[in-house]
Amino acid sequence: MPAGAEPEGAAADGGSAAFEAYARDGQRRLYRTAHLLCGNVEGAKDLTQTTLAKLFQHWRRASRADNLDAYAKTVLVRTYVAERRRTVRDLLAHRSNPPRPQADPAPGADLRVTLLALLDELPPRARAMVVLRYWDDLSVERVASLLRCSESTVKSQCSRSLVRLRARLGDVQLYSTGS
Repeated sequence: MPAGAEPEGAAADGGSAAFEAYARDGQRRLYRTAHLLCGNVEGAKDLTQTTLAKLFQHWRRASRADNLDAYAKTVLVRTYVAERRRTVRDLLAHRSNPPRPQADPAPGADLRVTLLALLDELPPRARAMVVLRYWDDLSVERVASLLRCSESTVKSQCSRSLVRLRARLGDVQLYSTGS
């Protein structure tokens, strides 16, 4: 793109200012979901910035969406899944040592921290489904639309993921976090 050029004519119609306003207001919401998906601060920051860059690049189309937050969340989730798929594929292709088993979370650890650590064990799409369904409280239909899959896939993946998380949590789930 030539220096000073705006993607899809964003500045020509004042879209650049509109994007900046949206980015200021929506960044925290995007970051929250990104952090739940990535499980770490740096990954969440990168994912949020990548999402905002993609929104800016296609701002003319994005700004016409009926629900801009839903559009942005769709971009965020699809970017996360694509990046994780690429990362996992690259790791598997270059792995020379077998994976080391991870230690179980400490029994006294805060339930939220433990759960976030266990989310790391889920495959990227399954993690995205669990986060969108149970943290962001989206409907099965909305999650299926975001991830471009059937509603039955969302239901079965969430069910399997919850069974897996419950098995790993063991008796920890019986105790409150005290907060």
